Amino acid sequence: MSDHLETAAPACTCMPPWPALATVIEGTTHPVVPSPAHTPASALYLARCTGCGAAYTDPWKRLSFSSRAA
Repeated sequence: MSDHLETAAPACTCMPPWPALATVIEGTTHPVVPSPAHTPASALYLARCTGCGAAYTDPWKRLSFSSRAA
């Protein structure tokens, strides 16, 4: 048995921190943004910083694109 605590996941090292977030769901990368509460997707999938790859452990939601350029 060990007396030391496990180290936490590294924080974002980008300047400014967390410039953009993304998650991969079923092989497709989705841009995400911070959210005040967990969503079904954020409860199942891990978001990461797109700059340094740090795990984002707070709640997030997928960006919805209601209109796309033709």
